[in-house]
Amino acid sequence: MTHDEAAPSRATATTRTAALINQTAILDALRTRGPLGRVELVEATGLATATVHRLCTRLVEDGAIVVERDLDGAIGRPSHRYRFAGETRSVIALDVTDTCARGALIDLNGDIRHTEERSLVGPDGSLDPASRLNGTLELIDDLRGAAAQRGIPANGVGVAVPGVVAPTGRVGDSVELGWVDVPLRDLVAERTGLPTVVENDANAVAVGEWSHGAGRGSANMAAFLLGVGLGAGIVADGRLLRGARAAAGEIGHLIADRSGFTRSPAAGGDLETRILEVGASRSTLARRESTLGILDEYADGSEAARSAATELLDYIAMSVAALAVVLDCGEVILAGALPERAGLLVDEIDRRLAGRLPAPPRILLGELGERAAVVGIGQLAIDRVNGALYLA
Repeated sequence: MTHDEAAPSRATATTRTAALINQTAILDALRTRGPLGRVELVEATGLATATVHRLCTRLVEDGAIVVERDLDGAIGRPSHRYRFAGETRSVIALDVTDTCARGALIDLNGDIRHTEERSLVGPDGSLDPASRLNGTLELIDDLRGAAAQRGIPANGVGVAVPGVVAPTGRVGDSVELGWVDVPLRDLVAERTGLPTVVENDANAVAVGEWSHGAGRGSANMAAFLLGVGLGAGIVADGRLLRGARAAAGEIGHLIADRSGFTRSPAAGGDLETRILEVGASRSTLARRESTLGILDEYADGSEAARSAATELLDYIAMSVAALAVVLDCGEVILAGALPERAGLLVDEIDRRLAGRLPAPPRILLGELGERAAVVGIGQLAIDRVNGALYLA
């Protein structure tokens, strides 16, 4: 290909990129400020009048915005204003856990319109990597059908999973799901034909609490996720922090003390293993339930649970201290599978950290509960659909 032949392609790409950025500016202005007329959009975006007119016409044709007539006090021809039509389209949002997947249809205004949950146990009673993947894909199919039936067609998909997720949407390693090097984003995109976002569940929780929950208004915060394992999602300077290998926030791999260097690395993250072993040593229940049960017993005044609960709370406080010292978080939000009396965690962490940190963070309970990951991954999918330059 000659230089002359290649030039039109580059020019076309540049024109499309500029149009996408300008279109995003218009959509962002309408989402954040409400209905606006053309003159107001010109002022809000800094775009030329002709550009605003052309792109608004296209967005109306696409159904992304609608025209509202303004008849109040009008003399002569009524004026009209453009409104973001987020209620007419949706994204599919999934939070995949070790045993089930929780899904929702979220319209582009951020409102949850429908929810579904699916067990990831296979038809033959198996619960393994294959059954989890098949169940996840089938739930996406079901939600896509539900979106069509409700007249809010799905325009994108977001999936939150435990484990490290590469920028390409490939799940590199998920101990909870048994997935290793699974190209989840490509699988979903090929199956649905829709733009797809795949993200670590702790990152999704952080985005959910940051955009719609306890972290609203914070530029520097972390979401501490307690579940089958440990994880943290981090917002630094108003952006989701993923790290060089998309593994930022894997706090379960913190080394608790010197003895951690003598433990088998095959056992998993040192701190995470220690926390789960506290529960496993006292109960035949699943590790998650038995670990959280210790804190509930302690809150009820059980002396038998005091020693184990003290050890567990020490480990959790150490995790929070590490986040606070390294990141200088304004807030650390406790989320995930919390004990029934979650306020106990806040009080005990505050007590342990008092006077030990130069600038201790505020310890808060998440506001979204089990919906946090779904809300967060839904927001990332919405940003992707809207063409926004979202958290990179």
